[in-house]
Amino acid sequence: MPMDPTATADPADRPGTGRTPCAQRDRTEPRGTGPHWYTAPLARPYGPRAAERFLRTGQDDPARASVLQAARVLLHTGHPRRTVLWCGKLHRRARAVEASGWESAFRALCSEALLHLGDLASAEREAASAQHAAGARNTSLWLWPTAILAEALIAQGRHEEATAHLGQYAPAPVWQNLPWLRAQGRLHLAAHRHHDALAAFRTVGRLASWEGSVRLPHLPWRTDTAEALLQLGLVDEARALLVEEVATVSGVVPRHQGIALRLLARTEEPGARLHTLARAVTALRRCENRLEHAHALEDLGRALDTVGENSLAAAFLRRATHLAADCGAPPPRDEMTATATGPTQPMVPARL
Repeated sequence: MPMDPTATADPADRPGTGRTPCAQRDRTEPRGTGPHWYTAPLARPYGPRAAERFLRTGQDDPARASVLQAARVLLHTGHPRRTVLWCGKLHRRARAVEASGWESAFRALCSEALLHLGDLASAEREAASAQHAAGARNTSLWLWPTAILAEALIAQGRHEEATAHLGQYAPAPVWQNLPWLRAQGRLHLAAHRHHDALAAFRTVGRLASWEGSVRLPHLPWRTDTAEALLQLGLVDEARALLVEEVATVSGVVPRHQGIALRLLARTEEPGARLHTLARAVTALRRCENRLEHAHALEDLGRALDTVGENSLAAAFLRRATHLAADCGAPPPRDEMTATATGPTQPMVPARL
């Protein structure tokens, strides 16, 4: 059997260790990873091939933390389409053996992968299905898909609906529900409540640092915080965070790398900005993140227009508009027509 691609899975979840037989286990609630069962520690350097090999061996018994975490590794190494396929198999298998908690977990991860692909309508539907499978409310098992559902709604410009979902059930304690708190920050940012967004993202950062990288996957709290800082005009502070984020995720988490590079470009002079945006476009295209790819193309088009490359800029902007529309995202805001003239005047960030 291939080596388990996770660092902290419960030893009882591994074959040959005397784990409780499948039929005798409590199959309702995912177990084996503590309060952050919904995350996949990425402390070991196993890549997507190892994760997928492990999934092939574990698909007949999906009610294991190590199987969920292997699927999460596949997603965070830039393979959302493969993650959707695997989670479809796994949540159907979990439902067949009446493991409703695991069905909810795999549906939630599937919705997260669909969000990464930019399929906002499907992400919304799958997150709602995960909520239904979870049953009990105001738990981390419920709040994980709730956060994803809210992010899908925010990306579609449906802020009032996102507010209703996030405000209906207050998590307690909040440190168990970082996806929910991050979604709250994204909603504040989309609604131009920049100070509230900054406070939420800094709280996520403190809690993530406190828990440490062993128990949590990489959370892009630096990028989120930097985006709020850019909106507040605090460019130097934002740039420092983005430089640190790019160094942290380079070659490991392509989606987060691409988004951080896109925002980093907004702190740079026009010449350097073009190079950084080209790197962002490449990273986001490779990991199939269509909506963030559209945002990077849009920023690249604006930057090209700034340096007088009007025809090329128009081509990139048309491509960005069509790609965002395919995702179900609203068109760019009117104020996006303004472009930066230097590092002290960052461009207005695109929508989530």
